Amino acid sequence: MAAGAGSVFKWIGYGLLGLVGLAVVGVGAVLLLFDWNDARGFVARRASAALNREVAIDGDLRVHLGNPIRIHVEGLRVANAQWAQEQGGDKDMVAIQALDATLRLWPLLRGDWELPELKFQGPKLILEKNDKGEANWNFGPPNAEKAVAKEAATPDDRGDIPVIERLVIADGRIRYRDPTSDIDIDNTINTATGGNDDDTVQLNGKGNFAGKPFTLAAEGGSLLYLRDDPKPYPMKIEAAVGKTKGRIEGSMAEPVKMEGIDLSVALSGNDLAEIFPILGIPTPKTRPYSISGHLSREGGLWAFHGMNGKVGESDLSGDLSVDTNGERPMVKADLISNRLAAQDLAGLVGASPRGSDDYPTRGNNRVIPATPINVEKLRNTDMDVRLRGKRVEAPFAPLQDLDMRVKLTNGDLHFDPLSLGIGGGRIAGTVQVDGSRKVPALRTNLDIRSMKLSSFFSETSFAGQVGGTVAGRIQLAGTGKTVADLLATSDGKVGVSVDGGRITSLAVKGLKTNILETLGVVLSGSEPLPFNCLVGNLSVENGIARAEALVLDTPETLVTGKGTISLRNEALDLRIVGDSKSPQVFATHVPVLVGGTLGNPDIGVDPTESAARGAAAVALGVLLTPLAGVLPFLDPGSDEQPQCGRLVQDARSPNKGAPASGKSGNGRGEGKASGSAR
Repeated sequence: MAAGAGSVFKWIGYGLLGLVGLAVVGVGAVLLLFDWNDARGFVARRASAALNREVAIDGDLRVHLGNPIRIHVEGLRVANAQWAQEQGGDKDMVAIQALDATLRLWPLLRGDWELPELKFQGPKLILEKNDKGEANWNFGPPNAEKAVAKEAATPDDRGDIPVIERLVIADGRIRYRDPTSDIDIDNTINTATGGNDDDTVQLNGKGNFAGKPFTLAAEGGSLLYLRDDPKPYPMKIEAAVGKTKGRIEGSMAEPVKMEGIDLSVALSGNDLAEIFPILGIPTPKTRPYSISGHLSREGGLWAFHGMNGKVGESDLSGDLSVDTNGERPMVKADLISNRLAAQDLAGLVGASPRGSDDYPTRGNNRVIPATPINVEKLRNTDMDVRLRGKRVEAPFAPLQDLDMRVKLTNGDLHFDPLSLGIGGGRIAGTVQVDGSRKVPALRTNLDIRSMKLSSFFSETSFAGQVGGTVAGRIQLAGTGKTVADLLATSDGKVGVSVDGGRITSLAVKGLKTNILETLGVVLSGSEPLPFNCLVGNLSVENGIARAEALVLDTPETLVTGKGTISLRNEALDLRIVGDSKSPQVFATHVPVLVGGTLGNPDIGVDPTESAARGAAAVALGVLLTPLAGVLPFLDPGSDEQPQCGRLVQDARSPNKGAPASGKSGNGRGEGKASGSAR
């Protein structure tokens, strides 16, 4: 009985196995005979539901079962974001003419993807952002108002990357657009091949980047190396955008996470300002540059260590970092130049380091640059950059050193401090350009202290011809969209004084009018004439600088002036008069008119007046009274302007009147003359 029961169960078992076998054979036969094109709609609907974006298969879908499984898809499309289509963009985000893949079956059952070969024919990928910064690769639900958009899934580490033993891309196209950063790349990729561990992956592309020709050549370890080898993944990239060229070579410990970066970087180009569309870092215009350094990354902080190179004729070294964790990238840098060419700083004031022909002005003979202030660049990135120039070289002036800190916060740009050694003295203070406003605003507060004219002109044709100690201050505030407009609308004060100076006839040689002798200041040969004080004080209102005080005090003559200098059109309109401190029998004091423009001044005499003048013609106190308020503005609380100070003291004294005829000054020293007119 028991034996019979065992036989029954045995035959039942055999029968069940036979049925399962028949079922497997039947399913296999169905799958082999199944027309996969009938499943295109089902596959597309499932994919559309997963991505919340329309997915379509317009061509053949063929699957050949086996080991490996072979898949062929034609006309695969993924729709673009709705906002991109509404703005006239491409209808499809992804469009692939044909996709061929081989897939190993048994690893797939374990949840691993192993593809001996993956081939793309004519793939097109459109990646873009709108003006709000929304990206089309963020796949959200159909009703975006009721749910938060979710990012496309990305692998967490190297082990999550599918095993791809050979990758081939033919006639590929990748386009990336980001209007918030002025980026528009239209790039073609013809081949990308990789094989065993000894092979490499190569990407070669070309296209356009922000309207300029773009080329790319990238090489890395094999795709198997990328996934399975624990060693840092080697890579080399060479790219060019117009005349800007970059080379990156090194490795990444975790290329998927962009961690463990150990890369050497070399960057060169015609103008540093051209890197803004590429890196998003605003820089002034420069001459050709070449910079190299070491790039690393920790989280959202990118660091460029050991930077070394040249910008124009200036060497540059230091460290730079970009923190991408905040609302805007934050650039910090500490830079040093042992030899800093002043010409390479021209871009900081809106001029060009290449000369006047390389930047716009408002007309012929204009000297104030009309360079537009790009507020969008200023608002794109925050910055805190310090630049120290140990030796500053300039053909026009003896500069010593520079210490400058540039702080930029949401478009509000500050140079604080700004300190430049010049002529044995220093220009120091602050400059603000507020680009956070609809119309940029300028505010300056700069002091000139202890600058020696003899040092300033030591390398020029005026060497030995002029002297004195200069003090001054510039306080201006204006608004406008260009540097010229900022000054054309400015209000404030500009003042300068030269104490204990000297001048020779050679200094005014070549002028159409010997302005000093016309004014009654007698110069004889090459002997220097000492003067006590020269003061110019301008009040600026809506771009018109008016002379509140313009005085030259020499031992024999007091020269005064009045008039305007227009910062709107750079026109000069000044009238200068000389008055003797004592009777001069043969001297005639003819007023001098200064017209023309800053770039092309015209000096002549006033034909309406030519008469002998004496000391009694005008009282010193009347002429000098405006100076009483000038010196505190120019030189508050210091003693570097002793003779100009005594001149003001004379103007304030109760016994004002015509001075005595004594001479003062030693004709040599900077600020060492023995007295002033009393």
